[in-house]
Amino acid sequence: MKFLMKHKLFISLIGVILLAIASIGTLAYFSKSFTSDGNAAAAAKFNVEAVNAQGELIGDGQFDLGEDFYPGMKTLEAYSFEINKNKTEVPVEYTVQLTPSGKLFSKNTPIKLSLQRSINNEWVDVDYSTTIRPESKTESYRVLVDWPHSDNDIDFQGKNGNIKLEVLATQVDEDEVATPPYTSGDISFKATPNGSTFTTSNKTVNVYKNEQGKKVIEVTMGEGSGTFEQKVGNFKIIESVEGKTTWYRVYTDKEYYASETQIWRVSEVDTSVKGVLRLNKINGPYLSIESQELYNWFTGK
Repeated sequence: MKFLMKHKLFISLIGVILLAIASIGTLAYFSKSFTSDGNAAAAAKFNVEAVNAQGELIGDGQFDLGEDFYPGMKTLEAYSFEINKNKTEVPVEYTVQLTPSGKLFSKNTPIKLSLQRSINNEWVDVDYSTTIRPESKTESYRVLVDWPHSDNDIDFQGKNGNIKLEVLATQVDEDEVATPPYTSGDISFKATPNGSTFTTSNKTVNVYKNEQGKKVIEVTMGEGSGTFEQKVGNFKIIESVEGKTTWYRVYTDKEYYASETQIWRVSEVDTSVKGVLRLNKINGPYLSIESQELYNWFTGK
């Protein structure tokens, strides 16, 4: 096994979505291939595969979006796929990349692409390039396409574009011990029962114990400029004890209902999903942070 830890194994899934815009609609084709190389250390089982929504191995093929692609259309699920860990014996991580190109996706394009990952039966936006340490045997993803009305829709009539989809599975060293700061996976925050749910990913997580010996978790946004960064911003979770109750209070830079003046706290952290810390309040508000390293630190594992 030590020999195995010194080698990297990778599997890549490459897909290209060809979008051809016509005045009466759009036809889109998705050609895909599945390749594997670099498997130098073959003594241990390394068997990661990608399958489509029907559970079939992804190979050469294409699909047609019909004539549903036009300005003002409803958000379209262009493609969905799963990454299966199967009986892989070595630790792995996944990188998922979605790269648009061509005149259809030029700088001022009105067309919106998004990549989503299923977490606890909820679809969460992820960056086009994100590294994930899987805990479950199967990771589910989908690609969404949206074309909201804009002032320059006519400029993109008849334009073509490509979407390159790549999934990379890489063996990682089993004996690596992570020390803070960590990099998070997906983060979701819903401050109030009727408020919006904001999501982000790949944020810096620092952890320590304060002078009272209580846990402190600090999450910083870095240079991100998404909705989460604008509406929530940097945040921290501080553990404290009042009487016989342990509290975990959330302080954010920009969310009013979780600030220095407004108390947002829970008396219990849900660790039932490995690799995820979830703070649940009554009537729906919650904070969820995905990070195996943070999970291990918090639970003492």
